[in-house]
Amino acid sequence: MDAFAEALCGDEMIDLDRIDLTPPDPNEPEVTILKDEPNRFDSDLSAFDHFLVGAAMKGASDINISADLRMRVQLHGDQRLATKRRLLITEVQAMLAHLWSANDAMSLVSAGRPLDFSYEKKIDRKRSQRFRVNATGEQRFGTNGVQITLRALPDTTPTLDDVGLEEELRDRLEPASGIIVVAGATGHGKSTTMAAMTRCHLENRDRSRKIIDLQAPIEYTFRDINTDAADVASFISQSEIGVGRNIPTFAEGVRAAMRRAPAVINVGESRDRESMEACIEACLTGHLVNTTTHAGSTSEALRRMAFLFPHEEQAARSFDLVTSLNLIIWQRLVKTADREGRVALREYIVFDQNVRDRFLSVPPLEWVNVVKQIFSDSCSNPNLIARTMSQSAEHLVQRKIVRVEDVAGILRSVSGFKEN
Repeated sequence: MDAFAEALCGDEMIDLDRIDLTPPDPNEPEVTILKDEPNRFDSDLSAFDHFLVGAAMKGASDINISADLRMRVQLHGDQRLATKRRLLITEVQAMLAHLWSANDAMSLVSAGRPLDFSYEKKIDRKRSQRFRVNATGEQRFGTNGVQITLRALPDTTPTLDDVGLEEELRDRLEPASGIIVVAGATGHGKSTTMAAMTRCHLENRDRSRKIIDLQAPIEYTFRDINTDAADVASFISQSEIGVGRNIPTFAEGVRAAMRRAPAVINVGESRDRESMEACIEACLTGHLVNTTTHAGSTSEALRRMAFLFPHEEQAARSFDLVTSLNLIIWQRLVKTADREGRVALREYIVFDQNVRDRFLSVPPLEWVNVVKQIFSDSCSNPNLIARTMSQSAEHLVQRKIVRVEDVAGILRSVSGFKEN
């Protein structure tokens, strides 16, 4: 590498000769990332960067780091061993400081403050690899430590086709106001689906919009599509949420966004009462809000959002929530039939006035029964747009996109009718 190139990047770039780029064997429990693994990563943090980039190039979605364990990577949903030896606590501490770009990360984690942030490594003058990072305190064999999880982020923004969003949902993504919720477990593509929805807004030549994107951390930068093309006036402003980032909390970010005249506000996660309250407030003042939440079913997502509020406020806030909702999606990823990736199965309900009236007629504790009836009625009523997870699984099995053995558990035990 010449000195000019290194200066241009601001730090050492990636030497691909140090990375083992042979495709991983799906039948082996181990995968080789580095051709030569260092004796200690804390004395060679460049090797750590090469490991991260190499894991992403191998197709790893997640990298898991803890003291006294070998590093693991997740490939297509399966954990694989990725280093030859166990890490020392000093190595893990050095890795965290390197990722955080400051020496106070370990003290913050030790004080009980999980860290969510992003990390970017230059590969060469044109390419870089970004990661979402979470660092959380843990107990390992009676000793305080830290567990680091890195999610490799793609450098291109997905399209609605890439995420396989159902056709009947696509024309429901651009109402003037309201809330669209994407629910699911960690690592099941919620942020990816929301990024595809955002791309749809940015590329809409018929309706230009200002979008404010609040994430913890920022996963998709939209740099590949966020251009000044003369026929696309839409644009996006992104802020990272969290300790030491642009804005401390989602709730503060949403309330600041409402003073900035956006058409669309993306809220990376409605994780507490304050953020959910802010989302509803933004919707009721004429904004479209896209957000995600953790849940194990459509009915659970709805009830969790309502139960974020204290009992004395639930009736009023449940009314506001239901009248604000446009669409709720619950999704999970399963392996594709060719074993080369994963695909989303989705359960969803489109909210029109008929659907809203059904939910408003009963308290939140009974919403699971409303969901059950909507799914049942949608089979014979074309005006109800809804689909269960099992219906999605059956559809993809019939199209030979997934194998029946990979969704057998879903077909047996997962249903929009089930209360989790």
